Amino acid sequence: MESKERDTVLKDLYKDYFRMGVACEKINERFTNHEIGNPAKEALMKSQFNSMTFGNELKPAYNMGFTSPDATEEYLPFVINSAAKDMLDWAKENDMPVRGHVLVWHSQCSKEVFCKGYKPVTIPTDPEVLKERPMMKMFEKLDPVCFVDRDTMLKRLKSYIYSLMEYMYSHDYARTIYAWDVVNEAIELADKTETGLRNSYWYQVIGDDFIYWTFRFAKDAVEDTSRKYASQYGISADDYEALKQIQPKLFYNDYNEFMPDKKAAIIAALQRSTGEHGSIIGEGLIDGIGMQGHLSDNNDVDEYMTALREYAALVSEVHITELDVKCTCMNKNQEYYQAVFYKKFFEELLKAKREGANLTSVTFWGLTDDNSWIRGANPLLFHGDLTPKRSFDGLVYALTGAELGEPEKIEINLSDRLYDFETPAGAETLKPEDIGFKMRGFGEIEIQDRVVHSGKAALANERRFGDWCGISFDVSDFIGQTISISAWVKSPALAVTLGMDGVNKEPVSVDTVSGEWVLLQGTFKIPNDVHSMLMNFGTTETEPEKNSPVYVDDIEVKLIGLEESFEEKSNIAAIRGAGHLPFCYVTDKESRDGKSHSYCVTRQEKDATIKLNISSYIGMTVDVSMYVKTKDRLVTIGLDGAVPQPLTRTEVLSGEWTKVTARTELSKESNSAEIYVETDGNADFYVDDIFVCPVR
Repeated sequence: MESKERDTVLKDLYKDYFRMGVACEKINERFTNHEIGNPAKEALMKSQFNSMTFGNELKPAYNMGFTSPDATEEYLPFVINSAAKDMLDWAKENDMPVRGHVLVWHSQCSKEVFCKGYKPVTIPTDPEVLKERPMMKMFEKLDPVCFVDRDTMLKRLKSYIYSLMEYMYSHDYARTIYAWDVVNEAIELADKTETGLRNSYWYQVIGDDFIYWTFRFAKDAVEDTSRKYASQYGISADDYEALKQIQPKLFYNDYNEFMPDKKAAIIAALQRSTGEHGSIIGEGLIDGIGMQGHLSDNNDVDEYMTALREYAALVSEVHITELDVKCTCMNKNQEYYQAVFYKKFFEELLKAKREGANLTSVTFWGLTDDNSWIRGANPLLFHGDLTPKRSFDGLVYALTGAELGEPEKIEINLSDRLYDFETPAGAETLKPEDIGFKMRGFGEIEIQDRVVHSGKAALANERRFGDWCGISFDVSDFIGQTISISAWVKSPALAVTLGMDGVNKEPVSVDTVSGEWVLLQGTFKIPNDVHSMLMNFGTTETEPEKNSPVYVDDIEVKLIGLEESFEEKSNIAAIRGAGHLPFCYVTDKESRDGKSHSYCVTRQEKDATIKLNISSYIGMTVDVSMYVKTKDRLVTIGLDGAVPQPLTRTEVLSGEWTKVTARTELSKESNSAEIYVETDGNADFYVDDIFVCPVR
């Protein structure tokens, strides 16, 4: 890439479309890798971005002053922490607009604020469990006996929001903070509440209209306090339009906000009214929706854009508030595929914007990969040394139209493999990442010798901070293939599960309540339209948030073969012809089971046929089978090339599905391998349920 393109300034490139923002934190004694306080990182932020979000400093846990001498049973003051104050001053001095994050959130909110006298009473953890896992003390739940009543909690909530706004206006930050996330992550369908709301303490103490009251108080506080301090900002308290200059926009913010069921629950919550009050949208209490955008480079961009357009039609503005894109590829093309996703994502954002969706801000959840909240997933635009990644190029090319080129060629290995986690002879140590294993989400994995199935070592995931967190391993060599996986697992959880990352299919599972080693087995068809694939071990727990440890040993991965039934976005078929070409397409009008799809070949001449790419099997001897339906009499399948080699001719019943099989050796000297299909006439034909497997 030319250096002049690497010198592109994102905030200038996108100035006609939306703000470009970044999340950051202040350096402290414990975390020295943050941004504010590091001159080089501050300079990069100022040069590239025109919005910032405080990663933690404005969250409730650090600013709810329940220990303040001003606090009473019904008055909960905002008491700013020093880091937040320093960051606000930095933002004001550097003319950096701020997205305030966040007023109300279930996480990073002190339990004390829900309790009588601010004194929590927790449900004690089993002492035997605490002996093994002392950290579980931190996760003890409140006993409802200590909750304040609804009216008291509403008064605490109102006073906190009003005192926060009072502080911001009186300390001259009103022109600095342009938006607030009022409520964050209030929807959690897995909690199975009647309205889809998360079963948080906010929900338990106030009820399912706590969202409404948070927005009501925030809206009133902004309007009342902006009028009160209008003269300080050179504005008349009676000038409604001028007051907008110092009134932050109010947002609802959530993750997985693009998933259809969650999207529906979010919209329903914002439109829900009661006999006591109207809805958040109906009363004009909300300005926008924040789509967090914690994505992976294999997510469905179209699904995200559909949600963005729906939200944009519902409220006046949409912000993307916490964008990062996890790398799923573990080879040398990791940054390439991430850049491809970023480029496509921003192309679609620009398209939505041009078509009328009022997207006004995009914020990346971090500056550099080494300080991301998901370290190891490398989800951001800059390396730890502050140099731009190819994902930065992707953002530039989304507007300029330049191309990222092609990925580097990767040699694939379809051989069976065994992971026994034993240190190889001659090596001092073996780390999980050395053999393609890594932590999914938050926690730690390690190869250890304390709990093993066989030999001297096994993989352990003892620290997990969510039921979606677990062990992942790379099976990208098997893209497009069907594989079997077996593993010995042990856990006190109800079950251990194994599934494919990003694929909406139920994982396989095995009961582990016995606490003994048990065999987990499953067969998986790895999609052919992805560039990488990670398998993930997780758990099904006996109770929420338990996050049991998981031990895994003696994992076997075996190739079954290539199955093509034309049910995915891409397939292995392509047109073939010498002087004439067929018209080919996937159809649901014909299929071998009468319920799915097949591949239709329409032609006027006999030499208009198709070929099937089986290049992943180069160097192997393979058996090929498929079902063909045609009104012609004979079907031939063969090995394509400069001189096509017929492998078998099969007589078929006119208009009936017939199985056709062949065996062939694919030379290891070949650059590609393709099987052709032709008939003895020029009738249309259909192909379905192709299966290719190595001869063992």
